[in-house]
Parts: sequence; structure tokens; C-alpha cells
Amino acid sequence: MAAAVVAYCVKPGQRGEVRTFLLAGTLCRTDSERTPEITLSVNDDFSLTLTRWGLTALTGGGAVSLAVTVNGRDVVIEERIVGDSDGQPVDTALFTLDFLAPDRYNFRYNSEPTGSFAAFSLTIRRDMTFSKALTR
Repeated sequence: MAAAVVAYCVKPGQRGEVRTFLLAGTLCRTDSERTPEITLSVNDDFSLTLTRWGLTALTGGGAVSLAVTVNGRDVVIEERIVGDSDGQPVDTALFTLDFLAPDRYNFRYNSEPTGSFAAFSLTIRRDMTFSKALTR
């Protein structure tokens, strides 16, 4: 009996499959002097619009992309930035995350190129907007 209890306690949780999505950002210039942060807005179809504010030293010839890994209710977002000197300066990148169901998730956003990150929990529901500063 004791062995069955121990086996149950150390059994890993049922999380389902791990899924990874690669997203290319749409770059734009807002001319706002915002600090580095992200904003998540829930759309009518429950997709998320992720706005990455405060990009510096980046032009329209560059690129910002995200690798989003979903493991159960845990979401890890890795930001990738590729610089280029061609084009007009940009300071914002927009992404659409259309693969999460309405539920509560734990997010971790990492930007290795800028050495910044954010961690938070978020419940996806209609008309919700959430912002979080990226810290070093």
C-alpha cells in the first residue's frame, strides 16, 4: 500500500503534448517613448494580440520573431531580434497568438538579445488587456 502511495505522489502530471509555434512580427513605428514592455489584448475570437513596445536600434529591414512553447497551461515565449541598418527606424512589433483556448495560463517572456524578461499569470477572456514591463 505504501509503495502505491509513493508511486502516485512521484508520478508526473498529465500535461499533454508540448507544442511550439514560430511567429514573425509586424514591425511599425509609433514614435512613443515607451519603456520595454509587452501588452496582450484578447480579440473577439479569443486570439491574443501581443504588442512588443520599446524596441531600440532597429529598422524596418530587421526582424523580430517569437518562439512560443505551450506545455499544458505554461507558455514560454522566446524573443529573437535580427538587426539591419536598411529602412526607417521602428519601435514596436505586433504578433497574433491564435492557438490558446480561454483559460488561465502562466507566461514567461524572455528576450535574450536585450537581456530582459517578464513572468505573469493571465486568464484569457473577452475584452481583456494586460501590460507587463520587461525587466533586467
